[in-house]
Amino acid sequence: MTTNSAGTILHLRVHRVGFETYRELFTVLGDTTPVVQALPPDSALLDLAGATRYFALTPAQLADRLQTRLAARYGLASTGGIGPNRMLATLAADIAAPGTVRILPEEWTNFLRGRPLRALPGVGPALERTLARYGIEQVGDLADLPLATVQRIAGASTGRLLHERAHGTDRRTVAPAGPPVGITSTHRFDRDVLDPAEIRRALLAAVTDLGTRLRTARQIARTLELQVTYADRSSTTRSRTLREPTAHTPALQRVLYELFCALALQRARVRAVTVRVGELVAATQAVEQLTFDRLIEDARALEPVIDRAGRRFGMGTVRPAALFHEPWCQRPGVEGAVVPRRGTPGPGRWG
Repeated sequence: MTTNSAGTILHLRVHRVGFETYRELFTVLGDTTPVVQALPPDSALLDLAGATRYFALTPAQLADRLQTRLAARYGLASTGGIGPNRMLATLAADIAAPGTVRILPEEWTNFLRGRPLRALPGVGPALERTLARYGIEQVGDLADLPLATVQRIAGASTGRLLHERAHGTDRRTVAPAGPPVGITSTHRFDRDVLDPAEIRRALLAAVTDLGTRLRTARQIARTLELQVTYADRSSTTRSRTLREPTAHTPALQRVLYELFCALALQRARVRAVTVRVGELVAATQAVEQLTFDRLIEDARALEPVIDRAGRRFGMGTVRPAALFHEPWCQRPGVEGAVVPRRGTPGPGRWG
């Protein structure tokens, strides 16, 4: 989609939204326009061109209407940007004050020229460093260069794309698509938690649950997301695309711990953790990388045994030893059931 002075593309970013609530938001968004594209974990793109004619409202009025409905129904604040295409709407949302909608004027050229290069879609740290060596630090610097020069620096296809975007052209359209299907596991602590070891145990329990549910449904996941909710109800979300789709708990656990460690939480008081696996496909499409790691192979061989025990005796019958941190542990989904620690006799057993 190229530029359109009407400015009917809305980039909406919702604050402090959980995975499950995020899915529900699309019922509200879809009531305004059917052209809605999910941008997990907290954003969406909307093409309001048809809605402006249907409701006889301006894009700004429609955005205000959406923000009001989201606040009334879910108690959520949102920030947005309106522009003539996807890129410009996103850039407008990036500089909007929280809870407001930034509308680009028809003469948006100066706004775009003053943005840093990293604001352009497709410009990562490596490409930004390469361009900086040539004295190109802002979008305006890039726009002033001939196409041939940009292609010489960044390559033919990348250079053409950068040249177009530096002039405000974005050929991407808003493709109607709801939030991807996924499976979620949430652990809410009884009190705000500071202890990293306790948080890691909650993450281990969540990823163990997700791995079991994936294998039971005979599905594998391509993405893993972690959301940490703090005492003030703010939250941080991180996601990663897996090297290969999997349902193996150790592989999911390793990526999840990496996401958590990258947050570098010091004295943050954590109220809840939510883990989500997404982009699910049938397990028959799985391609496993061969490995000579004995621990990984043993874990893979043990998983079917654990799953069979769970189906026969109840989920959570066999769990990682780290989850047995209390003398008596509740078995998930079985109210009142207890599982003794190894070597600790349970009631009515061993005398």
